[in-house]
Amino acid sequence: MAAGTFIEGPYQPLYNWRRTQIDENDPPSDDDWMGWDGDVPLGRITKQLHGLMKDRWMWSAHDPHTRKRLLPHQGYEANGREAMRMVEEYYHRLTRYTGMRGSRDEQ
Repeated sequence: MAAGTFIEGPYQPLYNWRRTQIDENDPPSDDDWMGWDGDVPLGRITKQLHGLMKDRWMWSAHDPHTRKRLLPHQGYEANGREAMRMVEEYYHRLTRYTGMRGSRDEQ
């Protein structure tokens, strides 16, 4: 399912975003999403429900094919679409750095 139904913002995600479900006892919610490039997980966004970052979206990105990390690889954004953009841009930077490409990386 595309994230556009539940997450507001002008950015149109390049990759497939699905609600995160840890196991059968953890129902997925609209506040926790994983991004996918085919069967490759590229990152996760979660809406912060409490604390100093309440209502902001935390993003965290990676490429499971490399141990290398470029900074920053996580952060906070005002809306979910911007958090998706940060994950996707990080994924592109990291895959370019390692000599690979995301399937939707047009640069």
